[in-house]
Amino acid sequence: MFDGGMDVAEIVAREFGLGPVLDWTRATAGVMNLNWRLVTERGTYAVKLQRDGTPEQIRAVHGVLAQLDFRVPLPLPAPDGDTLLRVGDDWYSVFPWLPGTHPREGGLDLDACAAFGDMVGRMHLALARLCPPAPPTIMDVPAAGDELREYAELGPGDEFDLLAREQIAWRLDLLAELGEQRPAPGPVGPAGWTHGDLQPYNLLAENGRVTGVLDWDRLGVRTYGLEVVRTATITFSTGDQGAVDLARVAAFALAYRVHIKVSDAELADAAHRRWWVLATDPWPLDRHYRDGDTTCDHLFGRRGRALRWWTGHRAEVIAALTHR
Repeated sequence: MFDGGMDVAEIVAREFGLGPVLDWTRATAGVMNLNWRLVTERGTYAVKLQRDGTPEQIRAVHGVLAQLDFRVPLPLPAPDGDTLLRVGDDWYSVFPWLPGTHPREGGLDLDACAAFGDMVGRMHLALARLCPPAPPTIMDVPAAGDELREYAELGPGDEFDLLAREQIAWRLDLLAELGEQRPAPGPVGPAGWTHGDLQPYNLLAENGRVTGVLDWDRLGVRTYGLEVVRTATITFSTGDQGAVDLARVAAFALAYRVHIKVSDAELADAAHRRWWVLATDPWPLDRHYRDGDTTCDHLFGRRGRALRWWTGHRAEVIAALTHR
């Protein structure tokens, strides 16, 4: 397995015919993906280590991207036509480096939020045309929160251990108080093909408008309501306290619903299910303690702050999403 060093840069540049390497820098803006900025005599490129799917799945995603009428990173083909290159045990893709910056907190005004919602709605319609038929609903079985108890007996440790103990105790108290509000298991919808991770690090903006969407590895079938709720509450988060700018949420959701018909009740249910996931999902703890991966430690605290704020503003979040 290669470590993403200069040897990979030289191999990628040679196999894709990109010319001599001038610079090779790890892209640090994202959280969970391994990407590099490759500069050669012929231009600037993004190189991605593909770990979120099989080669066949990744090639299928690349085929969809080539047909989207949106600014998305289109993978470059190697001389043999393949968009994937195997280096050791790893697979890499190469994309042109797209212009723009990741939108910052408050960087999108209300008109831009509406334009973003319009874009996501049109994108979902395009995916429905290009991808295999999706079921109208999917099954959802919300967790009970029992997984959190596995980490409840953490002993004295470092700063993350202290945060984890405090957060776990608070969440278990919350679930004890509101456990009867666990979303009902069963089919939820409407469902369709969605990006799966629309958040600032996967967006490009220019002149105060979202102009591009990156990182399509999680393309899959989900409820449209989940994509709306997750995208809005993450993208329009207002800072360290986990608050969400509800006016921006409302502008985004209203424009989205011009294209995709999601009822008030379906959006309210999606918001409730997303809130429940924040309360019960232990994945940052799993990565830290089970996998020994600390790269997502900061997300545990961020999700905790979002959960605390959301718990006190559940009705307001639903009102913003449904424009009531």
